[in-house]
Amino acid sequence: MRKFDIQDRIILDDALDSFLHSAKVHAEEAELMGKRQIVTYEYWKMMMKVVQEKIDMMTTQKALSHSNQYRNK
Repeated sequence: MRKFDIQDRIILDDALDSFLHSAKVHAEEAELMGKRQIVTYEYWKMMMKVVQEKIDMMTTQKALSHSNQYRNK
């Protein structure tokens, strides 16, 4: 099975970061409107951590070190 390389990781890291940012914005908007969310931001963060760990297992060592160097987890 092919592992993710640096180009793959750039896209995946950006997608995960964008998703979490959108989830946080949505949570803040819901809080300002006094609405209760069905799925909380904390839950999304926990799930993204699990997804990130699975992606890390399927990534080349070079791409993983590059991702860890340039990305704040």
